[in-house]
Amino acid sequence: MLMALSAVAAAVTTTSRRPILSPSYASNLTTTFTLLFIRKHSPHHSRKLLTTMAASSTPPLEQKITAPYGSWSSPITSDVVSGASKGLGGTAVDSHGRLFWLESRPTESGRLVIVKGGNNENEESIDVTPKEFSVRTVAQEYGGGAFSISGDTLVFSNYKDQRLYKQSLDSKDSTPVPLTPDYGGPQVSYADGVYDTSLSRFITVREDRRESSLDSVTSIVSIQLNDKSVQEPKVLVSGNDFYAFPRLDPAGKRLAWIEWSHPNMPWDKSELWVGYISDTGDIYKRVCIAGGDPAIIESPTEPKWSDEGELFFVTDRKSGYWNLHRWVESDNTVSPLYSLEAEFAKPLWVFGTNSYEILKEHKNLIACNYRQKGR
Repeated sequence: MLMALSAVAAAVTTTSRRPILSPSYASNLTTTFTLLFIRKHSPHHSRKLLTTMAASSTPPLEQKITAPYGSWSSPITSDVVSGASKGLGGTAVDSHGRLFWLESRPTESGRLVIVKGGNNENEESIDVTPKEFSVRTVAQEYGGGAFSISGDTLVFSNYKDQRLYKQSLDSKDSTPVPLTPDYGGPQVSYADGVYDTSLSRFITVREDRRESSLDSVTSIVSIQLNDKSVQEPKVLVSGNDFYAFPRLDPAGKRLAWIEWSHPNMPWDKSELWVGYISDTGDIYKRVCIAGGDPAIIESPTEPKWSDEGELFFVTDRKSGYWNLHRWVESDNTVSPLYSLEAEFAKPLWVFGTNSYEILKEHKNLIACNYRQKGR
């Protein structure tokens, strides 16, 4: 587990967005990523392990060439920049423990492909996405959360028509099958979906631009996975301007989500809700967990359920820093899990961000990363 977390940390370090520095500053550039392990129920907020990794690079000095403004030619062309390396996106693991990831192909006009890793170091990775598909969503413009895996089933958003497709990862016939209607163009997008195995459905955020591309309608919907014919998605949550992070508890009885409204951005003011699900799959009761008190300005984000059915999330209430918290369902209160003048989450620019993980091997621990004083 620690090796896997170290690999993730290294990947985040090398791809983090930073301003371009001049050569005189680049020699002193050091990128730091910190992993923190927190006990889920520690009254003293004790730290289990703190690991810091740093990487430095010093570019070689080259002889300067003086030339009139606008007359010098650069060896760094657009083709060199775009084709230098493949970009890596989200990751997932199937029921067999096989690793899948999203990979961009600059040589294929930026097509995004899901790749399955080999079972061992001698087995090569293979593409799962057929040539005519590209795994990308444009929900809320920036996208993210374009695919999800449960068991041997893959659900993904196709860039060209923005429809959701289902694909088997084990079957010899792995042709993607459409799950959502064809609206005659990429007018409806989906993102950040989760599986509801008890009702054989997929719960996801939907952005509908059919009536207006300037004032789209966002909601949380469910899509049946076993229907032989394509059906219109069923609306579960609607009425606000934006939604993100629909997260189902292990029993399939409670759904958590984040919502916010104009003119706020999700890091300015948002709300965390939990909806109770009936036997027919409808939400019959809703409870606001955080963000509903007008006396407390906060922006909760990244809700996540433990295997025991506890809800954890990150919010910046009172301190102004995004710290980990836990919902106490019995009296609908929020309890801080670990307090630190640091950010345990990132601004919600794209769907599907994941800043912490509840360790299944160690049920009393949460692995997370944070930024403090700009690092």
